[in-house]
Amino acid sequence: MSFDWANYIKLAEELAKQPHESYWRSSVSRAYYGVFCTARDRKDTSSFSGGKIHEIVINSYKNSTNSNEQYIGFLLDKLRKSRNQADYDGERRIDKNIAERAVVSAKNILWKLNK
Repeated sequence: MSFDWANYIKLAEELAKQPHESYWRSSVSRAYYGVFCTARDRKDTSSFSGGKIHEIVINSYKNSTNSNEQYIGFLLDKLRKSRNQADYDGERRIDKNIAERAVVSAKNILWKLNK
């Protein structure tokens, strides 16, 4: 049985409830990876790896002829930008509201992936 990446979204939700920025940053990151890996596994991207995989997966949704997939791509791209800030930008404050919004966005993307 393969890992259910959506479990990261549940973890992100728990992390968002904690009282410190390090948890909130981790929450944003886990929310993104929960839906990114789910979205990736739904596309035939097994021949790609490395840092470009994020761009490849997101663009495969954004450039789809299906409007639901296009919206998924837009939301994934937006969530990825938040994840990049949370993971790499120490000058930017990541607060509880940002973490909570990332979790809501991830749940929305997951719901759209399952439509």
